[in-house]
Amino acid sequence: MKKIIIWIVLLSFLLTACAPAVTPEPTPTPDIMGTTEALANEMVSGTLTAMPTNTLLPSETPLPTETPLPSETPLPTETLTPTAAPTLPPFYGEFAPAGLPAGVDKGYILFENETKIKPIHLNIQGTTAQGEKPYYYVWTFHEGQHRWNLPFGTYDYVIFVGDKKIFYGSFRINNTDKTTIFIRDDKVVIAGP
Repeated sequence: MKKIIIWIVLLSFLLTACAPAVTPEPTPTPDIMGTTEALANEMVSGTLTAMPTNTLLPSETPLPTETPLPSETPLPTETLTPTAAPTLPPFYGEFAPAGLPAGVDKGYILFENETKIKPIHLNIQGTTAQGEKPYYYVWTFHEGQHRWNLPFGTYDYVIFVGDKKIFYGSFRINNTDKTTIFIRDDKVVIAGP
Protein backbone atom coordinates (compact mmCIF):
# COMPACT_ATOMS: atom_id res chain seq x y z
CA MET A 1 0.00 0.00 0.00
CA LYS A 2 2.85 2.27 0.64
CA LYS A 3 4.03 1.82 -2.86
CA ILE A 4 0.71 2.90 -4.28
CA ILE A 5 0.69 6.08 -2.27
CA ILE A 6 4.20 6.92 -3.36
CA TRP A 7 3.24 6.29 -6.99
CA ILE A 8 0.19 8.51 -6.67
CA VAL A 9 2.20 11.34 -5.17
CA LEU A 10 4.85 11.06 -7.88
CA LEU A 11 2.22 10.95 -10.58
CA SER A 12 0.48 14.06 -9.18
CA PHE A 13 3.83 15.94 -9.14
CA LEU A 14 4.45 14.90 -12.69
CA LEU A 15 1.05 16.06 -13.85
CA THR A 16 1.34 19.41 -12.09
CA ALA A 17 4.74 19.99 -13.61
CA CYS A 18 3.46 19.34 -17.10
CA ALA A 19 0.29 21.34 -16.67
CA PRO A 20 0.15 24.82 -18.21
CA ALA A 21 1.11 27.67 -15.87
CA VAL A 22 -1.69 29.61 -14.28
CA THR A 23 -1.72 33.16 -15.56
CA PRO A 24 -2.70 35.80 -13.09
CA GLU A 25 -5.64 37.96 -13.90
CA PRO A 26 -4.51 41.06 -15.72
CA THR A 27 -4.79 44.30 -13.80
CA PRO A 28 -5.95 47.26 -15.80
CA THR A 29 -3.13 49.71 -16.62
CA PRO A 30 -4.10 53.32 -17.11
CA ASP A 31 -3.67 54.71 -20.61
CA ILE A 32 -1.89 57.94 -19.73
CA MET A 33 -1.40 59.15 -23.28
CA GLY A 34 -5.02 58.49 -24.21
CA THR A 35 -6.31 60.18 -21.06
CA THR A 36 -4.13 63.25 -21.66
CA GLU A 37 -5.26 63.47 -25.26
CA ALA A 38 -8.93 63.13 -24.31
CA LEU A 39 -8.64 65.88 -21.70
CA ALA A 40 -6.84 68.19 -24.14
CA ASN A 41 -9.49 67.60 -26.83
CA GLU A 42 -12.23 68.33 -24.32
CA MET A 43 -10.59 71.60 -23.24
CA VAL A 44 -10.06 72.72 -26.84
CA SER A 45 -13.59 71.90 -27.85
CA GLY A 46 -14.94 73.73 -24.80
CA THR A 47 -12.85 76.80 -25.66
CA LEU A 48 -13.90 76.74 -29.30
CA THR A 49 -17.56 76.44 -28.51
CA ALA A 50 -17.35 79.24 -25.94
CA MET A 51 -15.77 81.75 -28.36
CA PRO A 52 -18.24 83.47 -30.65
CA THR A 53 -17.18 84.10 -34.19
CA ASN A 54 -17.85 87.54 -35.54
CA THR A 55 -17.09 87.75 -39.21
CA LEU A 56 -17.68 91.08 -40.92
CA LEU A 57 -18.63 91.25 -44.52
CA PRO A 58 -16.20 93.14 -46.73
CA SER A 59 -17.24 96.67 -47.52
CA GLU A 60 -16.43 98.79 -50.50
CA THR A 61 -13.49 101.08 -49.90
CA PRO A 62 -13.22 104.03 -52.26
CA LEU A 63 -9.99 104.23 -54.20
CA PRO A 64 -7.72 107.17 -53.41
CA THR A 65 -7.90 110.08 -55.78
CA GLU A 66 -4.82 111.22 -57.57
CA THR A 67 -3.16 114.25 -56.05
CA PRO A 68 -1.15 116.54 -58.30
CA LEU A 69 2.60 116.58 -57.83
CA PRO A 70 4.03 119.75 -56.29
CA SER A 71 5.66 122.18 -58.62
CA GLU A 72 9.39 122.62 -58.47
CA THR A 73 9.51 126.04 -56.89
CA PRO A 74 12.74 126.49 -54.95
CA LEU A 75 12.23 127.38 -51.34
CA PRO A 76 14.42 130.06 -49.80
CA THR A 77 17.07 128.60 -47.51
CA GLU A 78 17.54 130.14 -44.12
CA THR A 79 20.97 131.17 -43.03
CA LEU A 80 21.53 130.33 -39.41
CA THR A 81 23.43 132.79 -37.34
CA PRO A 82 25.35 131.37 -34.42
CA THR A 83 24.33 132.61 -31.03
CA ALA A 84 27.04 133.44 -28.59
CA ALA A 85 27.22 131.15 -25.59
CA PRO A 86 27.17 132.98 -22.31
CA THR A 87 30.57 133.28 -20.70
CA LEU A 88 30.39 132.47 -17.04
CA PRO A 89 32.81 134.12 -14.69
CA PRO A 90 35.20 131.73 -12.95
CA PHE A 91 34.00 130.43 -9.61
CA TYR A 92 35.90 131.80 -6.64
CA GLY A 93 34.97 131.22 -3.03
CA GLU A 94 33.29 128.43 -1.13
CA PHE A 95 30.57 126.03 -2.15
CA ALA A 96 28.65 124.05 0.44
CA PRO A 97 25.73 122.34 -1.40
CA ALA A 98 23.56 121.73 1.65
CA GLY A 99 24.64 124.91 3.38
CA LEU A 100 26.59 125.04 6.61
CA PRO A 101 24.60 124.91 9.82
CA ALA A 102 24.60 127.95 12.08
CA GLY A 103 27.40 128.09 14.60
CA VAL A 104 29.92 126.01 12.64
CA ASP A 105 33.37 126.28 14.19
CA LYS A 106 35.97 127.67 11.78
CA GLY A 107 39.74 127.80 11.84
CA TYR A 108 41.97 130.47 10.35
CA ILE A 109 44.10 129.33 7.38
CA LEU A 110 46.84 131.29 5.61
CA PHE A 111 48.23 130.42 2.17
CA GLU A 112 51.75 131.80 1.74
CA ASN A 113 53.16 131.90 -1.82
CA GLU A 114 56.95 131.71 -1.55
CA THR A 115 57.46 131.20 -5.29
CA LYS A 116 57.90 133.85 -7.96
CA ILE A 117 55.17 132.18 -10.04
CA LYS A 118 51.74 133.77 -10.09
CA PRO A 119 48.80 133.11 -10.03
CA ILE A 120 48.21 130.30 -7.54
CA HIS A 121 45.04 128.22 -7.92
CA LEU A 122 43.64 126.54 -4.78
CA ASN A 123 41.16 123.67 -4.82
CA ILE A 124 40.12 122.34 -1.42
CA GLN A 125 37.42 119.76 -0.83
CA GLY A 126 36.41 117.77 2.20
CA THR A 127 33.83 117.18 4.88
CA THR A 128 33.11 119.38 7.86
CA ALA A 129 33.47 117.90 11.32
CA GLN A 130 30.15 119.38 12.47
CA GLY A 131 27.20 118.06 10.57
CA GLU A 132 29.28 116.01 8.09
CA LYS A 133 28.62 118.51 5.28
CA PRO A 134 30.58 118.38 2.02
CA TYR A 135 32.67 121.51 1.47
CA TYR A 136 34.40 122.74 -1.69
CA TYR A 137 36.67 125.79 -1.87
CA VAL A 138 38.24 127.27 -5.02
CA TRP A 139 40.33 130.41 -5.15
CA THR A 140 42.88 132.04 -7.43
CA PHE A 141 45.17 134.66 -5.97
CA HIS A 142 47.95 136.80 -7.42
CA GLU A 143 49.20 138.22 -4.14
CA GLY A 144 51.80 136.71 -1.85
CA GLN A 145 49.22 135.66 0.75
CA HIS A 146 45.63 134.55 0.94
CA ARG A 147 43.61 134.17 4.17
CA TRP A 148 40.41 132.27 4.81
CA ASN A 149 38.34 130.70 7.60
CA LEU A 150 37.60 127.03 6.94
CA PRO A 151 35.09 125.00 8.95
CA PHE A 152 36.58 122.34 11.22
CA GLY A 153 37.05 119.17 9.18
CA THR A 154 39.35 117.05 7.04
CA TYR A 155 40.28 118.33 3.59
CA ASP A 156 42.19 117.35 0.46
CA TYR A 157 43.96 120.07 -1.48
CA VAL A 158 45.25 120.53 -5.02
CA ILE A 159 47.44 123.56 -5.61
CA PHE A 160 48.32 124.66 -9.15
CA VAL A 161 51.46 126.81 -9.30
CA GLY A 162 51.18 128.54 -12.66
CA ASP A 163 50.74 126.05 -15.50
CA LYS A 164 53.64 123.74 -14.69
CA LYS A 165 53.43 122.45 -11.11
CA ILE A 166 50.72 120.67 -9.18
CA PHE A 167 50.88 119.79 -5.48
CA TYR A 168 48.28 117.73 -3.65
CA GLY A 169 47.77 116.32 -0.18
CA SER A 170 45.48 116.59 2.83
CA PHE A 171 45.20 118.46 6.11
CA ARG A 172 42.87 118.85 9.06
CA ILE A 173 41.44 121.93 10.76
CA ASN A 174 40.35 121.18 14.32
CA ASN A 175 40.92 124.42 16.28
CA THR A 176 40.78 128.16 15.80
CA ASP A 177 44.56 128.71 15.77
CA LYS A 178 46.23 129.69 12.51
CA THR A 179 47.28 126.97 10.06
CA THR A 180 49.77 128.13 7.43
CA ILE A 181 50.32 126.43 4.09
CA PHE A 182 53.66 127.46 2.57
CA ILE A 183 53.76 127.04 -1.21
CA ARG A 184 57.36 126.63 -2.33
CA ASP A 185 59.03 125.86 -5.67
CA ASP A 186 59.51 122.17 -4.90
CA LYS A 187 56.93 121.32 -2.20
CA VAL A 188 54.08 122.43 0.04
CA VAL A 189 54.71 122.67 3.79
CA ILE A 190 51.84 122.79 6.28
CA ALA A 191 52.55 124.36 9.65
CA GLY A 192 49.75 124.43 12.11
CA PRO A 193 48.76 124.37 15.70
